[in-house]
Amino acid sequence: MLNLVILPATEPDDTTYGTAPEHIEAYPDTAVHPIRFSSMVWYNEAVCKATIAQIKALNLSEIVLVGFSKSGLGAWHIARAMPERVAGTIIFDSPVVRYQLPPWGTEPFYANDAAWQQDLPLHTIAAFQTAMPPTHSLILISGESFHAEMHIFSQALCKTSLEHIFLPRPKIKHHWNTGWLEEGLAQIRESGIAPGA
Repeated sequence: MLNLVILPATEPDDTTYGTAPEHIEAYPDTAVHPIRFSSMVWYNEAVCKATIAQIKALNLSEIVLVGFSKSGLGAWHIARAMPERVAGTIIFDSPVVRYQLPPWGTEPFYANDAAWQQDLPLHTIAAFQTAMPPTHSLILISGESFHAEMHIFSQALCKTSLEHIFLPRPKIKHHWNTGWLEEGLAQIRESGIAPGA
């Protein structure tokens, strides 16, 4: 059984971008484990610690982390905080190269641009590369909202020789149910991460 841990990206009852799947029809041997918060979160240090505690409580030896939009940043930080458990990471259409504090509800989580910059994935590539084993699979998929940022991020990863797969999909809607997760899972399978591994 492949264990997928999905990080929330919106308020629990917000369906603007669809809802995170409870199962993956194309991959019935994949178990989906949602992480839950009572309100919208941005994945600063405190939220990442709370998320890690939830993941550890699942008692799973190996997982694939999935982040969509703002939770893509969470997936990036959480993977490098628990590399022994995260076999693969899928990040879809996330603001990974945004130099100023995003305007979408970040105020309770980041005090200013400087605090945001410290967490920006673009500035933490070296730490990620040092933390993650060579067997880790990183899948980046762009969408209509943050394609340019995801492309720039992939180029930055290439400059550091951090192995990853980038799937440019600039016309895919910023939505849970547009096929990107299945595409990312196909890449995870091809990389050698299989159910029961």
